[in-house]
Amino acid sequence: MTTASVSQSCFPIMSFLHVPGKMSQPLWLMMGTAFLVNVSRRTGAAACPFGSADASDGVDSSAHKRRRFLLTAKHTFVPWQFTDPQRLKVPEEYRRTRFVIGRLYIPDSEGKAVASLSVDLKLVAMHPTADVAVLVAKVPTSVASVAAGTASRSAVSERFDAHAELERRANAVGGGLTLAPEDPQKGSVCSIAGYRGTGLLGKLDTFDPDLLDRLSETERGQLLSSLRCVEGQQEAAVARVKIFHSKGMCRAEEGSCFHGMSGAPVLTDEKTCGGVLYGKHPDDANSVGYVPVRSFDGFVWDSVIGK
Repeated sequence: MTTASVSQSCFPIMSFLHVPGKMSQPLWLMMGTAFLVNVSRRTGAAACPFGSADASDGVDSSAHKRRRFLLTAKHTFVPWQFTDPQRLKVPEEYRRTRFVIGRLYIPDSEGKAVASLSVDLKLVAMHPTADVAVLVAKVPTSVASVAAGTASRSAVSERFDAHAELERRANAVGGGLTLAPEDPQKGSVCSIAGYRGTGLLGKLDTFDPDLLDRLSETERGQLLSSLRCVEGQQEAAVARVKIFHSKGMCRAEEGSCFHGMSGAPVLTDEKTCGGVLYGKHPDDANSVGYVPVRSFDGFVWDSVIGK
């Protein structure tokens, strides 16, 4: 599988912390990957159509067709839930999802994020225990932003261009990836397609508060330089993995999983998601951890029908 073959469903994303009245501009939190999920149908034993027009399930199919839902790793939006928050140096009163901004970036033909083509994301729901979150792409509003002086006409035009491209790609893949009816079994081979940080941003764990202390002076300078402007510093990457344990452990056989790929789908084929990548497995540093699809498909369904 090549990066081009999955680029229509997967996108680079970033999260930022912005506390109105306290920050002059958003502070970058995390980079990750998100992917479009097909909400036109549900598979599995409890199959039930996403967006069904049947009155018994209370879903407005026309409304869901107008919205683009994506899945990603929860820690991209709430990193303080996955590490010692004191070491992140984010004050407790700022650790609120209402202060977190999400952005999706349209990649170019070479699989590199284009900083000027971004789509705002809304956090719809976070799984109570698993590292999975549901997002929805916000539809840009132009007139109000320009009239209020909060956005230039060129910036608004770029937002509409980005959203139009997201729509085009979503339509090209039938809305997004389908959730697999079964978890990938031990021994099966899958692909993980996502977006890594370029250069050192993809090789080093920027989530680690002690990272700078362990780098050489040259590496520290390079990393700090890249951190001054992180938008646009993501590129497509694909790894071929073998499932080591059906409960969420796999190992790379070809390629690697880099930093920034958290939230990427574990693909059983080019159209089907068997899980969501979250990073290194906590019980085995040589293995990659992911959340198996059957442990969160019901959560996705419940999140979508309520929106």
